Amino acid sequence: MKHALPLIERHTSIKEAIQKIERSPYNAAFVVNEQGVYLGGIFTSDLRRLLISGVSAEAEVGAYPVKYTYALPDRLRGDRQTVDSLLADVKLHGVKYLPLTSSIGEIVDILSADEIGATTAGAGEGTGTDHQKKVLVVGGAGYLGSILTRKLLDRGYRVRVLDSFIYGRKSLEDLASHERLEIVEGDLRNIHTCVNALEGVNAVVLLAAIVGDPASKVRPTETIETNVLAAQALASAAKLQHIPRFVYASTCSVYGVGDNLLDEKAPLNPVSLYARTKIASEEIILGMGNQYFAPTILRMGTLYGYSPRMRFDLVVNTMSMKSFTDRKIQVFGGAQWRPLLHVEDAAEVYIRCIEADLKDVGNQVFNVGSDEQNYQIDQIAEMVGTTLGGIPILRDNTSLDARDYRVSFSKVRDTIGFRPAGSVQGAAETIFARLKDGTVRNPAQRIYYNHYFDATEE
Repeated sequence: MKHALPLIERHTSIKEAIQKIERSPYNAAFVVNEQGVYLGGIFTSDLRRLLISGVSAEAEVGAYPVKYTYALPDRLRGDRQTVDSLLADVKLHGVKYLPLTSSIGEIVDILSADEIGATTAGAGEGTGTDHQKKVLVVGGAGYLGSILTRKLLDRGYRVRVLDSFIYGRKSLEDLASHERLEIVEGDLRNIHTCVNALEGVNAVVLLAAIVGDPASKVRPTETIETNVLAAQALASAAKLQHIPRFVYASTCSVYGVGDNLLDEKAPLNPVSLYARTKIASEEIILGMGNQYFAPTILRMGTLYGYSPRMRFDLVVNTMSMKSFTDRKIQVFGGAQWRPLLHVEDAAEVYIRCIEADLKDVGNQVFNVGSDEQNYQIDQIAEMVGTTLGGIPILRDNTSLDARDYRVSFSKVRDTIGFRPAGSVQGAAETIFARLKDGTVRNPAQRIYYNHYFDATEE
């Protein structure tokens, strides 16, 4: 077969059909009878609508009408008039793939509409690379989200971003007219918004949160509402709609303080409200997991690097910015350990989890980073200062930040082959350059710091 769309026997249950489609690169399947005769096509979105309307997940697919019955008899494949008429219909109804059928209705091949048209026109077969998967990125305008959104679009995904834009709209400004991007403004804490955002999606990435210890201290009630209650509501809604891939952004801050190299089974020792809310959500979301809803928890190291929604309240970014504005780096403490992760690498891991076999990443927790990028704060300062031309470092042995931990990242490396490409040195050079060329004109503006909750843009 040119394209391996799932073939689903009509007596298959709705929940099993959804699972089979979601394990493929496509968002549709063909229904066949016991003899393999083509009955029609279905989309996962239609099956989920049946569940929402009250139909049992155990009901047979064949008990309900198929979405469409378009097919091209193999004997008419070279008939230009027949093909043109068929392609006009399928384009109108958003159908991307068609079966070629034998004289008795069996599927002999599956081609994309583009390939059928090109072949008939004598132009050779098209690429047919559009898998039509749709991903919901909650928090897609944020520091990590704005990069993940771009990477997903570059890979051919359709993307729906749900964001409250508490840090402005500039990060997605250049993508506003992208044909595969849908931007929805709304608050994750609104149940109606939350449920509607799931319509037609194949995977959910939940990045939205009150992020960081300072921001959580400023707005503790909002932190609990967003990081725990809203996260639970979204995961519950995704499970009810049989959306199996749910990737949740957690943090290595859940480890708090530890002497050894900490893997995913290490005791959790949170020292902030932010970390405690992340632990609570991890437990709730993982507790929902089964074979049809298989969440992935990503405990990320401390992010760094340039982003369209820039932050200067992260250690590498702060040091790089201070090297430009103050021509010096201030270090408090210095002996504390931090696992670091470039924001571009973080986005890559989310995509790999979306594309990986669900049995490998579903119902799992992964630390995300690399063993090589466990650094002490003083080491980070030395790297940034040296890279940017010998910036002097001022040291103060006192520190109010109690976090001090090193993390093992062997599981994510061994499971999905993740090895980061970004470096502290490269990020420092990029940030310095964006400040120097005026891309970021005033790094003191509140929009660059999470705890101000200020959407005023440059």
